[in-house]
Amino acid sequence: MPLILSVGGIFLALRYSKECYNGIESGIGFCLNVLIPSLFFFMIVAAFIVGSGIADSLCRPLGGLSHALFRLPPESLAVILLSMIGGYPVGAACAAILHKDGRLSPSQAAKTVYIAVAAGPGFLINYIGVSLLDLPQAGYVLLAAQVIALVLTGVIVGHTVKSEPIPHAVAKVQPKGNLLVNAVQSASRSAFHMCAMVVVFSALIEVTDAVVSDPVVCDIASAIIEITNGCNRFAGNYPLWLTAFFVGFGGLSVHFQIYATVGDIPVRKGLFFLFRIIEGIIAMAATYIYLMVTPMTTAVFSSADGIPTAAQSATMAGSAALVIAALFFIGSLDRKAKNQHTRR
Repeated sequence: MPLILSVGGIFLALRYSKECYNGIESGIGFCLNVLIPSLFFFMIVAAFIVGSGIADSLCRPLGGLSHALFRLPPESLAVILLSMIGGYPVGAACAAILHKDGRLSPSQAAKTVYIAVAAGPGFLINYIGVSLLDLPQAGYVLLAAQVIALVLTGVIVGHTVKSEPIPHAVAKVQPKGNLLVNAVQSASRSAFHMCAMVVVFSALIEVTDAVVSDPVVCDIASAIIEITNGCNRFAGNYPLWLTAFFVGFGGLSVHFQIYATVGDIPVRKGLFFLFRIIEGIIAMAATYIYLMVTPMTTAVFSSADGIPTAAQSATMAGSAALVIAALFFIGSLDRKAKNQHTRR
């Protein structure tokens, strides 16, 4: 499998060099103009809050709630809350800090990473709701659906994945003079991993557009690969509940960002992938139910004045089946490779 991937990568780089160039250029531009300005400062603040122990003190009174819902200590609850506010990479980065400081055991840190994956309110409300759809209400609906999906997924993780506590957990908090320096260094590493993955997967999306002729397949593949690019394509062309699924799933780019951030935390990629699918399905269902109860009468979600396109006439069942089948196919590749390696 590594040999096949290597040969395929070389072929794509040579055969589709222009597409790779355009994808890398657009990915770098997006990182410089959107991601870094909107996330970097909060990543520093989140790392500072976790590293200083402030998060532990604020969430300790909620220790009973954290254990009841997620079977995790209050430190993990702080990470989950920060991930809801800061966006996808924040949760994994904060879990890595707590694990490195000895405040979370390896299994507790992995369990926290399975749960603390969410898009920030700024991305959902300002970017998708306001910038892309010109409808802030849509951003609030996505945010509410994601919170519901994250909590329910967290309950599933909490009651199905076992974790062992640290017998005598002692927080190794850095001296106060180094807290800001450590926070900036941690945020910089996370931001670099985040941007590198966005650039790579942006190039892959450009190649996919060049290879695949069906625009619907290209749009779905784009959302599976990189969530921001997918949201750009989905805005106004697909139902909001389908966007909610991909927001909950996160996209492969986000997954690899998290893999690069967690360090030596024993995160099982198959489980992580499965929980992202579950979170996406719950977010999609919550959004669909809300739109049934409170329809949004706007041209963004309906096209009564024109002839419906294939994208606009897609049903929930058909779209969900196509998306889930594609995701499980991607997940099965890793399992097949591991089975072949075991037989050898």
